[in-house]
Amino acid sequence: MKLYNSNILKGLCIAISLFAFSCNLDSKELFHDDFESKDLKKDWKTSGNGIISIDTTKAFSGKQSIKFVSGEGYKNHAFINLKSLFPLAENRFRGSLKMYIENASPDGIHWTMIQASGKVKGEDYSAEVRYGGQHQKQLMANYDTKGVKSDCWQHSDVKIPEGEWFTINFLFDTNTNEMQCAINGKKIDKLAVTNQGEGCVENDLNNLWVFPIFDTLSFGWADYQTGGGQRTLWIDDIIITP
Repeated sequence: MKLYNSNILKGLCIAISLFAFSCNLDSKELFHDDFESKDLKKDWKTSGNGIISIDTTKAFSGKQSIKFVSGEGYKNHAFINLKSLFPLAENRFRGSLKMYIENASPDGIHWTMIQASGKVKGEDYSAEVRYGGQHQKQLMANYDTKGVKSDCWQHSDVKIPEGEWFTINFLFDTNTNEMQCAINGKKIDKLAVTNQGEGCVENDLNNLWVFPIFDTLSFGWADYQTGGGQRTLWIDDIIITP
């Protein structure tokens, strides 16, 4: 368990303040990976048929980042999955990461880049809360379940930045069924969801977003339809805090 270096922590505090949370410069991080090590297996499990590698051609800090090349359809996704962080006593956490994507998925392709998942307490179904996008490369919050039929959305009019490094900050809180997101330090109100979003494709839960007891946090890229081509992106400096 490392302590933040002061510059990283101060930058994270600025973004966290957008979520109306206090920030303690003496607090400990829950997890931090800058991908300067070549060993992904220590903390991460990979999934999907996409290609995942430690890369030296692009890095936000240091000399290395993690590179993802994903393909069409979910089976060709490329995710790194963190399980060792969980369970969390309060079942909520904040995160920050740097991302660089050459070209996001085209219009009409639903994608995910951040996902937190687990079994819903006291129920026989699991749930996934996600940030990604769909329409004209615009960002979207998404809620999906396994065991009951519920696939819900909350769209924004903010497009994902392309061809440059950008910062994503996010919050997932099961206690309030709440998620929030900021891009480059600016909170996106349309991506803030509490209990219910704009609508659901399937609706066994009466439009409710019932968050799970988190057991996995995933990063990378997944397209849920074919026809979108190949995605290439890099992620660096993942930080998770209480």
